[in-house]
Formats: sequence, C-alpha cells, structure tokens
Amino acid sequence: MKFLDRMLWTGLVAAMLVVMAVFIRDRRRERPSMPVISRIGSFALTNQFGMRTENTQLEDFVWIADVVFTRCPGQCHQLSQMLRRIQKRLPVGAQVRLVSLTADPEYDTPAVMARYGERYGFGTNNWLFLTGPKAAVYGLATTGLKFSVVESDAVKPVSLEDQFIHSASFAIVDRQGRLRAMVQAEAPDAEETVLRSVAALLKEGAR
Repeated sequence: MKFLDRMLWTGLVAAMLVVMAVFIRDRRRERPSMPVISRIGSFALTNQFGMRTENTQLEDFVWIADVVFTRCPGQCHQLSQMLRRIQKRLPVGAQVRLVSLTADPEYDTPAVMARYGERYGFGTNNWLFLTGPKAAVYGLATTGLKFSVVESDAVKPVSLEDQFIHSASFAIVDRQGRLRAMVQAEAPDAEETVLRSVAALLKEGAR
C-alpha cells in the first residue's frame, strides 16, 4: 500500500511539474520580446504615387519609418541610403514596409517625393514616401512615431540643411500598429539593430 501511495504521489508531482513547465513556456511566448512604446493611431496621408495611404493599409506589416525632406543636402541622404541597404538585406517576400515621412510637406508634393525615392530605387510600394497636410504629417511623426521635427525660424536666414530639424533615427512598428523600438542612425550597429528588431517582430507576429 505504501508503495502504491509513493507511486501516486510521485505521479502527481510529475504531472504538476509538467503543467508548470507548460504554463511558464506559454507565458514566455506571450511576453513581447521588445517593449511596447506607444500605439500609432489612425492617419491618412498621400504617397509618392498620389494615392491615399492609411494606417489600416500597414496592418499585418512590420514597418521601418524615418523623417527626411527632399531639399536636405546631407543627413537625409544618409538616412535614405541606410534604408536602401536595409531593404536589400530583408528576406525576399518579408512582410515589411519602409515609410519615409517628409518634414517639408508644403514643398514635397507626391511628384517631388517620387523623384526623391527614385534616387534610392524604391521600386514598388514596399517603400512609401508620405506627404500631406503639415498638421497630419507632423502629428504622425511626433505623436505617433515619437520623432522630433521642428521647422526653423523663418525670419532667420538658414541653410537648407538647417531649415528643418528632425530626428536622425528609425522607428520600428509592429503588425498591430505599435511603436516597438527607436534606433539612432548614428549608432555604429544601427543597421544590424534595425534588422534584428524587424526579425524579432516578424517572428513574434507569426506565433
């Protein structure tokens, strides 16, 4: 009888350990590998093809965003070159979009944005260059994506590069429209960090 009791207790303990292991495993799977910084919210802008682009069209995609303006002679070129290299390193068919917002929407019409994008081989709609009403563009950039975008004092003469002051960084958004990471472009391993973050979010969304 004692032998049977010991066997019963041993079996119960083993079963409890299995249940606990499964519970811990599932909790780890549910836990995001990257923190949720904020939710992007709704927006409607115009892409380089002159077509309306809304947040709902980016659902189910991981996207990498930055801020540029087409008359910017230096920093913006570097950001766009980095995005171009990142784009080339993404897996074929990956559910990823690149999104470049303009800091100068009054000048950067869809046609101007299209010409700018052609310099970096945007190819298809995998890379969107967005413009629109200034309030809408800046709202997405600053409130949704947490970029810093400031127009210089128009009274003071400034160079084109200083006309708009904006973040030199990349925002990474998940399939649910949540901001998950900000990567400074000046960081030595910026491109690798962006690619690792995107891979983690693609894997997370596939669970």
